[in-house]
Amino acid sequence: MLEIVWDTRQFNNKADWPADGSQPFYLSTGDNTGYGQHGDYVFGWKDDSLQKAMDDAKGCMGANCGSLKTQQPADGNACSVKGRVQEDHEGWLKELPGMDGMPM
Repeated sequence: MLEIVWDTRQFNNKADWPADGSQPFYLSTGDNTGYGQHGDYVFGWKDDSLQKAMDDAKGCMGANCGSLKTQQPADGNACSVKGRVQEDHEGWLKELPGMDGMPM
């Protein structure tokens, strides 16, 4: 299961949104529907924990995986990696010339 959660609370001010009520959020691909997200699988199971999850009689579905411990979202959100590229990534981004708001 891949779950992506975006914290958009900083954009709760309706005055910042387009007057016509259109979706103001765009992914870097130009997609403003949210359907164009991408994820890569990285095997990160420690030791034989994956096999234990698969063998558990309780099963493994979504966030409930047998008797394995899960990580709370706040703990995962506290994990960070120092940026390697100097780029502006806060607030509203300027629209690029030629971008008509349509997904690519």
